[in-house]
Amino acid sequence: MGEKFKEDDFWDLSKYSKPTTSSRISHEQYSKSRTSAVEISDTHNYRTSPSDIDVSDTVITRFIPPHSDSNFVKKNIILEYEPQNPLIKKVTLYSDKACNELFVADNLFIRERRALLDRTTTFKEHVPFYSYAPRYSQLNKAQLNWYIWWRQNARNQKFIKTDESYVMLYAYELAATTADEDKYASLDMLCSLITEIPTSDLGIVYKIIIRDIICDFCLIHNLPSPVHRLSRIERQVLFGSFLPEFFIDFSQTREYCAPILASTSLYDYRRSKCYNESNADIFKNAITGAINSAIINEDAFTSITSFTKGIYNGVTVDRHPFPRMVNIVNKDVKIEIIYYELSNIKSAVTDLVRYSENKVREHLGIKNKIHVLAVNPAARAAIDNFFEASFPAHQFIDRRRKDARTPATETNEYDKLYDVPKVEISPERAMEIDRESWDTTRRLTEAFEDASSTNEIAVSQPTAVEIDTTADTIVAAETPTNSDTQSLSDEQGVYAQLCRHLGEIASFVNLCRGASISDQKSFALSHGMSCDGIADKINEAAVELFGDIILEENENRYVIIEDYLFLFN
Repeated sequence: MGEKFKEDDFWDLSKYSKPTTSSRISHEQYSKSRTSAVEISDTHNYRTSPSDIDVSDTVITRFIPPHSDSNFVKKNIILEYEPQNPLIKKVTLYSDKACNELFVADNLFIRERRALLDRTTTFKEHVPFYSYAPRYSQLNKAQLNWYIWWRQNARNQKFIKTDESYVMLYAYELAATTADEDKYASLDMLCSLITEIPTSDLGIVYKIIIRDIICDFCLIHNLPSPVHRLSRIERQVLFGSFLPEFFIDFSQTREYCAPILASTSLYDYRRSKCYNESNADIFKNAITGAINSAIINEDAFTSITSFTKGIYNGVTVDRHPFPRMVNIVNKDVKIEIIYYELSNIKSAVTDLVRYSENKVREHLGIKNKIHVLAVNPAARAAIDNFFEASFPAHQFIDRRRKDARTPATETNEYDKLYDVPKVEISPERAMEIDRESWDTTRRLTEAFEDASSTNEIAVSQPTAVEIDTTADTIVAAETPTNSDTQSLSDEQGVYAQLCRHLGEIASFVNLCRGASISDQKSFALSHGMSCDGIADKINEAAVELFGDIILEENENRYVIIEDYLFLFN
């Protein structure tokens, strides 16, 4: 049975299947299409001894594919130039294949664009339209009529509210501008789409897409950056661009670069606790003006741009232009950009913005400051001069300092009678004043000696205050204070008056005699306030009571001023 099973060829499927020649065929096909393919013939046999090699033995063919590294592929250069922007070193537009047209003439979108470019119409009703990748072929007749009517108004700088897909279709139409069309007019219209159309009608996401189209359009046509048109654009639009160096073109008027340069800051002043709707314009104009003053100043400008020279040869990046225009742009065309990276400059700009906000706070009379790491002396001087001329610091009373200025009080007419007239120094007048003083002393002494018996009788009779000197409330009620000096002499009276004015937070004074900063902060948090806020309220109450503050800041904690320690011992 076993021998019969071996002779049975039922399980031999080789005669039912075709011979495997896929590897040989693929090699031959690849070698026909790629002339750089290499075949290596290796004479080999399987005998045990090397001396028994026979050249007539089997020949094995090995295939080595051609090298596919992009460095070995010849680039078909379409355009190559060095822009005037000092942050961009070189721009090259090239193609991997012989076809160097960015927009192929027989493309459906290009053919429809050419047919509809000059078409006009009368007023048409709005028809909704949405498409992730809008094309002319997706529009029905009513939608096409509305698009032409809207485009006709947009060319006259009248942007009627419409669907975002219509706006993006027009942006694609402008991006496909040919060499015989006005590329400057197309660029100006692209800028108008993100500057003139409000964010409520065209979202931030779509404005960011148009921003990238503007960048690619200028790089392809060797146009300067339109920073003069984008100076008042929203910060979110320019922040995070794939090439922010393009939008900061220092070769043009530098003042246009100030808001865009400020947008690269890692700190957003609009998130500051001092920023609100009432002072939004002050923050924007002051900080933008401060950055502009630093850019205009040559020394400050050099200190800012010096951070970009860390990479001497620049950074090289390849990009497909207009990546959102799928099936419209030739995929073999690319842009090679060599530029100086701007990431190193962000820290310097961040410090300038934070320092400028501190100057804005001084202008608004806000005492609290934010921490600033380092600002170049030249940039600091330029910003200080700008704020001194345009936004001077507000004069406020810093009650944390011992030499704080108290508010000016009105003087009464009778107070002027006590003013000592200014006279020249005279020895004769001095001797006369001395004689008059001794004469007055003599008369007073004689008068008190004559009335000594009357005074003894008056003193011997008890008063309401002498009956109960231990009751502070009775003494305060029956013997009112007539001067600030009397209130200062009452050691417990000052603290009692502070408690009546401030309540529980007056206990903070007890923590200002040797307590740690953590104890003071814990007390302030328990009352829902900060140490600065409690100290300001106590000092304000003290100024109202006797005209001076009692707390000052020393080594990050508050202490009682040395001159007034005796009041709380």
